[in-house]
Amino acid sequence: MDETIKIEISHSFFEFKKEEWNKLVPSDSLFQEFEFLSGLEETGCIGISDWKPVIVSARSEEGKLLGLIPSYLRKDSYGEYIFDFQWANAFHRAGIPYYPKLTVAVPFTPVTGSRILFHPNLTETEKDSLGQNLLLALKEFGESEGVSSIHILFCKDKEQTVSQNTGFHPRLSHQYHWFNRGFSNFEEFLSTLVKERRKSIRSERKKILETGIQIQTLTGELIQEEHANLFYEFYQDTQSKKWGQAYLNRKFFLKMVESFRHRLLLVLASKPNGDPVGGTWNLYRDGFLYGRYWGALEHIPNLHFECCYYRLIDYAIEHKMERVEAGAQGEHKFLRGYETVPMYSSHFIYNEQGRSAIESYLEKEIKMERENIEAYNAHSPIKALREG
Repeated sequence: MDETIKIEISHSFFEFKKEEWNKLVPSDSLFQEFEFLSGLEETGCIGISDWKPVIVSARSEEGKLLGLIPSYLRKDSYGEYIFDFQWANAFHRAGIPYYPKLTVAVPFTPVTGSRILFHPNLTETEKDSLGQNLLLALKEFGESEGVSSIHILFCKDKEQTVSQNTGFHPRLSHQYHWFNRGFSNFEEFLSTLVKERRKSIRSERKKILETGIQIQTLTGELIQEEHANLFYEFYQDTQSKKWGQAYLNRKFFLKMVESFRHRLLLVLASKPNGDPVGGTWNLYRDGFLYGRYWGALEHIPNLHFECCYYRLIDYAIEHKMERVEAGAQGEHKFLRGYETVPMYSSHFIYNEQGRSAIESYLEKEIKMERENIEAYNAHSPIKALREG
């Protein structure tokens, strides 16, 4: 490593300036933007009892920020979506502590993005070298803290390669993403699907139209504090029914409307009398649209599909966006024209015996996941994937 580069460990996003941080965030990694991460910290969603920030940074001799790895000291594995509970149980049975551990991810956000952030002026060779040194510094910190492991989740495939050069082992999983193939409208997208799926989707959309429910898509200054309060109620309702644990609080939703409104896209469904009934909280940047939170105050058949999938596809087509990601889970997405795509992560286990067992498991899992992805796409409702 260049001796003029200084690597440091920080424990708060507020030790950095927003402008210098955001300069390092690529357009397809908006959840790494300063406003989002510092918002989680400021509102107490992270940092108090769990998800404690451990930020490895590199600066030049002149103090310019060159690289970052935002990571978190964890005491459990909830809110990560790349599951390692079986590993934790195996460690427990062997009498080896699994927690604390370090997680390199965006809290509560199963979305692919850059996990190692670089100044855009660096060359690819410089990025590879700096990335390895940042990871080595993180490993040294983890060893000093007595953590069991480090987990880099939902990273890019190139980052998986870089991490392998510092002793991490790859892992493969999958999600379902929608890709814009240059469609001019929703019907053109439907024409790429097999007949039975086209018919089903048209029927679902028609039934929502017949209810008289009004659906708005809101961005920018159209989003107000009242929407933050409303969507928090939607979010709470869904979390209590589906997950049983709400990771975010009302302050966070209000903070996002205050400081991250330019990235928000809300889909709001209301009854014919104007009463809000449900909707989705989404984020976007450039060509990428991310569905995050859904909620409804009462069950209305097909409203979930309309708000979570079809309206986002409509928006992406209209604004010539290249991709829609709708988070974890997937059968509903797959049946509605979302493609099965690989998700990458990397893992380092300090305990030698544990590392050997987990790496052996991962080798088998990678083979199985590759077969799963191929099989899903072979049975996709997208005609080109079936044929190809």
